[in-house]
Amino acid sequence: MASLWRAARPGLDLEGMEVFGRLRRLQALYDLEMDSLHGGGPLSAAELDVLVIMRHAEEPMIARGLAMLRGCSRAAMSNILAKLERRELINRDPNPADRRASLIRLSPEGIALVDEVFPRRLATENRLLSDLTEGERRTITQAFDLLIRAMLRQSPLSGDVEH
Repeated sequence: MASLWRAARPGLDLEGMEVFGRLRRLQALYDLEMDSLHGGGPLSAAELDVLVIMRHAEEPMIARGLAMLRGCSRAAMSNILAKLERRELINRDPNPADRRASLIRLSPEGIALVDEVFPRRLATENRLLSDLTEGERRTITQAFDLLIRAMLRQSPLSGDVEH
């Protein structure tokens, strides 16, 4: 894609496209794998991410905290939580300390679903990385960490999100 833009508009700075275009392609390939893993089934990747975060939380969580941990907007988290609640995978209880925020915890059905689906996701991710050496995987991880830190320095999420 960058080569097409370079030919059509030689004056454009395409460095960002070189990095983020690859990330978009990687995400699209990953999403295809996860969709086939789930078979259009029980969970989207985003929903599973949220359930996994909550799976071992010792205390109920609030939406804002989940959004920060996942690195998404509060609006996106609100949509994910609404879907999970409709499917009875989470429970929301009033927060006695803050009436504007609910305390969110996994339901027994949510726990069972995470425990069933998450190991399959891990196995798929490991299979996708199996052609890479340990050193190559470490290099990729370090490069992603570098990009995350650079972006967080410019982000309104700065300081709120850990990797």
